Amino acid sequence: MNAAPSLAILTPSYAGDFERCRLLCESLDAMAAEPLNHYILVADHDLMQFAPLAGARRRIVPDSALLPPWLKAIRRPFDAQRRHVWISTDLRRPVRPMSGWHVQQLRKLSAATVVEEDILVMADSDSVFVRPVTASSFWRDGKVRLYRKPAAIPDAALDRDAHGALSRHTLWTRHAAAILDLPPPRFPADDFINNLVSWRKDRALEVIARIEAVAGRPLVAAMGRAATFSEYQIYGAAVTADGLDAGHFDRPEPLSLTYWSGQALTADSARDFVNGLGPEQIAVCVQSFTGTSVEVMRGLIRSAGRG
Repeated sequence: MNAAPSLAILTPSYAGDFERCRLLCESLDAMAAEPLNHYILVADHDLMQFAPLAGARRRIVPDSALLPPWLKAIRRPFDAQRRHVWISTDLRRPVRPMSGWHVQQLRKLSAATVVEEDILVMADSDSVFVRPVTASSFWRDGKVRLYRKPAAIPDAALDRDAHGALSRHTLWTRHAAAILDLPPPRFPADDFINNLVSWRKDRALEVIARIEAVAGRPLVAAMGRAATFSEYQIYGAAVTADGLDAGHFDRPEPLSLTYWSGQALTADSARDFVNGLGPEQIAVCVQSFTGTSVEVMRGLIRSAGRG
């Protein structure tokens, strides 16, 4: 990948995040400093709601274009919020019932099989772009940027909650090694999880092929057997298994300033938050489960622009 690469932004989303996703689209349209394509990945039952966001460089991609037809979304029984769960309708391909969060990860992996661009950048729908977006943020000297925070996941023997259960990061790291048929991970282990993570499409396709070869079954059938997994830990483990893959350069600094948890941001606290925007950071993510309103997010964009 020596010539200027093509860039795709991938955004898995769902009905509950529609207004946030609309704001993300507005911010990307304002900040895209060069031609790029944006793919919004949604369940078939959300396709009509997201259809108005489509445009010349934005495509709404449903599960039916990404995932096997035997993986079906059904309403969770007795769920007041009417959330969905994904189950297998093929007895030859049993999987655990999967939440929307699990399926969003499968969409990101599977998107590598349908998009044409060289670099795949994951931008969650509770993110907004606040600085110009160009391939140069994700690509240097023929290599793609890999977010990697070295030795950030503690020793597995110590990484437990108050009830003695292993943290999800430890479980994800162990699962990544197992599904790729790599040696058990050493702890403290590297962390590859963040917002605005970039992958090489060609390497993502190789990761899918390796998972399928190890498991002896298609990607979704292989992944769906685990109770929990992380697409970012899997990709990171694959491209660093024998030292950093030659097609990547790694950086520990995130490209997105992220508000991971806490009380809902107000207009004032959002302004204070974006004051921490680093020199290379081009986006801000405020996790939707914090309850921060879309109006505050819109004001956050204006605050970042004045910074």
